[in-house]
Amino acid sequence: MRIWLTGAACALALSGLAACVAVTPVPAGAVALGGNHKVVLGRMWSDISAILPQRAKNVRVLSIDGPLLNRLYLAQGLAPGDGLLKSASKEHPAPVFHADMSPTETVEFVTDSVAAIGYQRVTTSRLRPAQIGASNALRFDLEAQTESGLELKGTAQAAVIAGKLYLVLYLAPAEHYFDANMSEVEAILHSAA
Repeated sequence: MRIWLTGAACALALSGLAACVAVTPVPAGAVALGGNHKVVLGRMWSDISAILPQRAKNVRVLSIDGPLLNRLYLAQGLAPGDGLLKSASKEHPAPVFHADMSPTETVEFVTDSVAAIGYQRVTTSRLRPAQIGASNALRFDLEAQTESGLELKGTAQAAVIAGKLYLVLYLAPAEHYFDANMSEVEAILHSAA
């Protein structure tokens, strides 16, 4: 019995170590957003993409404090038929981008994607114009809840450029974490080029 517990403890430690290895630092500076587009980070973030198997391959996810406390999604040029997430099953397909989406449909794509991540009661507000480089973009804010009732806030900036969707989406708990990093997130959104 003692050998089994030691083996289980080792397996748990190794899986934890593997998760730590998958997280890599992203230093301050330019980060590719796909195509010739980029954003600029003002501080070090961690790339947590590898520990989020649900995300699509051309979506990068960064965090400052950990995946449950804040996430910065960088959709690096979603082509028609691509989504932020992989489909969980045929019965529950992930939302996908279509090149002919209206601004309202683009917002719905993002909110449906946030719901597919597992958040509930996703609402949007404050739709306003923005820029990604010389291209017109749409900026909006989000609110949602976890299944256990934790309130989340978010902000997103999206642009369709040459038939592809470029998106920066920030999500964090409403209490403390959203506001704590908002000046950094605002700078990132303004740096989108």
